[in-house]
Amino acid sequence: MIWKAVSELVGKTIGWRNVILFAGGLVIAAGFYGWHVLDKAAAVALAKEGLVSKVELVAAQAELQAERRRATALEAANFQFQRQVQEASALQTQQAMELDNYASTVDCGVDGALFKRLRNR
Repeated sequence: MIWKAVSELVGKTIGWRNVILFAGGLVIAAGFYGWHVLDKAAAVALAKEGLVSKVELVAAQAELQAERRRATALEAANFQFQRQVQEASALQTQQAMELDNYASTVDCGVDGALFKRLRNR
């Protein structure tokens, strides 16, 4: 009964064709709104992922630069250390030669009495 009254009212005033077009438009608008919401969520997720990857890339580049600076500093320190080792080795050789030369040229002996006096001190 109510359906029949509504059907006659719609048929006489705006027509079924217009109602169907309006309902179809509503369905299409709802579809576009749903697509908009889903697309916006996907765009936000994609932007967030892109931002995270950019931040990770910048952090990795900064870490790489720090490692390169550290490697350069270690290389310079190693070079300095090797130079000091060579200088110490040359000095040791020179001092050993001077000691051998001194021991071969000096004839010195300690007698027993001097040795006992030195030991008691």
